[in-house]
Amino acid sequence: MNAESRIYAEAAPSPDLYEETLRFLLMRYARNPSPSTAGQIAACLDGLLAHPEFRPAPDDRCTFRRMRSYWRLVERLG
Repeated sequence: MNAESRIYAEAAPSPDLYEETLRFLLMRYARNPSPSTAGQIAACLDGLLAHPEFRPAPDDRCTFRRMRSYWRLVERLG
């Protein structure tokens, strides 16, 4: 592990916290859809996928990547 990865791992929330935040944001979007919330969902997915401790099954990782692409599109289309 290089120094940059170590710093990121110490500063980054845990994968569990990312998943809780993702659930919260999805519920928020369901109640009040907005491009801003869609962008926050995509950013949360970015953080989760980049986290060194996040090790889902390969199929699940693909699902998270597709979700991220979908939410970026929703953000752009407004």
